[in-house]
Amino acid sequence: MKKIVFCAVAAFGLLTACSPSKDDISSPGSNVTAETLVNGLTITQYSDENYTTEAADGNYFKFSTNPSRVVEIYQLDAEGAKNVLVAGASAGKFKIVPKRGNPAEQTIYIKSMNYDGSEISGTRTFTVFVPSELSAEMRLLASDAYGSKVWKWDTEFRADGGTWGNVGYAAGEDWTSGIWFACPPADLTGQLQHSDIGAAIGEEDPDATMVMYDDGNVLCFDKGGNQIRKGKYSVEGWTGEKSHASIDGSQAKWSYGTLKTTEGAILFPFKINGGGYKPTDFEIIQLDANHLKLIYAAEGTGGWGEATWWAFKSASDAEGSISNYSTKSWTWDTEFRADGGTWGNVGYASGEDWTGGIWFACPPADLAGQLQHSDTGEVTGEEDPNAYMTFDWNAGTVKSYDAANKEIRSGKFEILNWGNGEKTIPSIDGSQSKWAYGTLHTDAGSILFPFKINGGGTKPTDFEIIQLDGDHLKLIYAAEGTGSWGEATWWAFKAKK
Repeated sequence: MKKIVFCAVAAFGLLTACSPSKDDISSPGSNVTAETLVNGLTITQYSDENYTTEAADGNYFKFSTNPSRVVEIYQLDAEGAKNVLVAGASAGKFKIVPKRGNPAEQTIYIKSMNYDGSEISGTRTFTVFVPSELSAEMRLLASDAYGSKVWKWDTEFRADGGTWGNVGYAAGEDWTSGIWFACPPADLTGQLQHSDIGAAIGEEDPDATMVMYDDGNVLCFDKGGNQIRKGKYSVEGWTGEKSHASIDGSQAKWSYGTLKTTEGAILFPFKINGGGYKPTDFEIIQLDANHLKLIYAAEGTGGWGEATWWAFKSASDAEGSISNYSTKSWTWDTEFRADGGTWGNVGYASGEDWTGGIWFACPPADLAGQLQHSDTGEVTGEEDPNAYMTFDWNAGTVKSYDAANKEIRSGKFEILNWGNGEKTIPSIDGSQSKWAYGTLHTDAGSILFPFKINGGGTKPTDFEIIQLDGDHLKLIYAAEGTGSWGEATWWAFKAKK
């Protein structure tokens, strides 16, 4: 049952509808009280973004006013900042999707103006669905935002593309210096003497996937999406720091914890030179939003004894990549191009390799000469290669800073239409069916140098995500109706080290 709280008048004569997902109370009149405003707001909650299934704790809301009047509906965050859900409408839709661990009871503020110019406002509190909070390591393995995460072989880890092999155990703080053999995924078909069946099943491919779910299930698929193995997993001893010693004790701070699985749950789950043996306990050597590296060494293995290693990567978790489920800073990617360019214009949807359409690339230091595109025409400090912006997962904010850590601007952000790490968004004109990975939506003017080129100070709020992983973020803005090779604006950022 919904709670109704009145800001301007005492609550009395409170009526509630029979349906737990609806409140429908109307009142006549031109000028109204706060009580009448709140009671006259009809709201239905739904469990799905298509608004087809009503639910008492739905995250998706339809509303109307009676008598019909224009309202603003918003929420306040912990710092008192306003998050506008509806602006200037008498009916419509909005959503409240709190992050894990937040209260299920969520308050909205309703504001309107009377015909005599007086302002009226009130609040309503609803119960919405909030997923259970994940542990820190499960956030990274299975995604706090999506409930599952797609891992692939990390062919970018080494120049030779190796992702599995053997290594001298506890060979030093930099474990990679002890690698003896590194096998790329496609070459695993030549390593089937280590498997239990001696036959290729599809995991021997760079596009094979391992999907880890937040309920502890893990499923592996070949590049065609056919399931090839499954199992369970959990993590023990995770602290976020290298707090576990190597088996022989020679390295006091060797691993982050242990990934425990049922037998044969991960991709190519075989101990090297183990006659098909499938370990169930793996030392976690690296785990962040985009990388997972594991080592298996049998009990009693000493320093430089033979161990097996695995390297995986993930680009499916946009929220984790951009924020690390905490705070993460991004700066200008001056390494993207030889000329150091990080902002400019580009022929939109000019081909699969969008970089071939770049017309103009401006390095950060030269942005001071591009202020005709800004809304103030003044230098703010973002025109510096060391300026940066920080995405805060918990607050849902992005803040931009100059090189001296002085805040320049801030706003809310969210990632929309994410394709699970695949290009699923077509270009505006439809000429590219798989153009973008998703949309970064922000309040106007939140990111570094947030201006449309040749836009007279226009600050876009929806950016096409052309690349997003743990190290790179590239965005494009093209106005509605832009066709192939029409002018668009691009930005290139890299993770701040």
